[in-house]
Amino acid sequence: MTKVERTVSVERREQLSPNMIRMVLTGEPLADFPEGFESGYVKLLLPGVAAKPTVRSYTIRAFSPEARELTLDMVAHGDAGPATSWANRAGPGTEITITGPGAVKKINPDADWFLLAGDMSAFPAISVNLESLPADAEGHVVLEVISEADKLALELPGGLKVHWIVNPEPESPNTMLEDTVMALPWSDGMASVWVAGEFSASRRLRQYFRHERGLDKDYMYVSCYWKVGATDEGMKAAKRADPEPW
Repeated sequence: MTKVERTVSVERREQLSPNMIRMVLTGEPLADFPEGFESGYVKLLLPGVAAKPTVRSYTIRAFSPEARELTLDMVAHGDAGPATSWANRAGPGTEITITGPGAVKKINPDADWFLLAGDMSAFPAISVNLESLPADAEGHVVLEVISEADKLALELPGGLKVHWIVNPEPESPNTMLEDTVMALPWSDGMASVWVAGEFSASRRLRQYFRHERGLDKDYMYVSCYWKVGATDEGMKAAKRADPEPW
């Protein structure tokens, strides 16, 4: 990712659902922000008590070069983490320094059918992916949300079936997402999958696609954004320690 630091400010804050906040950032430093990085990410340098800022990554939901507006949709469940704490308190005019953008990892569109899955942390990237699929795309979308009211509207081809999972305690170990995905029928033809979310769920699904379904790496993107019971640094350490490279 690019290391350019840009200090921007909150243009507006929208409560999309009980547990999802939309932060629209703006400022002159976005004048040279590159286009086409939706579903990529930026890193937020969050203020804190430490000498160095806390760094967290968030998906780019949208970018308007004309308005110089960068849109980030953020899960805001509770108030424990530094990013959630900042998002819950930030209002118009609040400044934040960002770096990026980071790489875009979209679903491979050259397939017979599609499978996308993730929890609320993956909702912005999944939304971007769905909007990029062909109009005649078929397949499944599995989304885990914290409450019924978190079932946000989706723009997607009519041939994709959405499977909602409501899990009010996402930070307790569970297998709801991966169990639902693995119970889906496996259609004929080439599948293209895109999965992101909690570490254990993503790891199990990565193994399932690789070893049980024999899916080619060019048709499979699986990543983790967080880990139950771990900090962001702990999640990254778990990825590095995994015997199967991510």
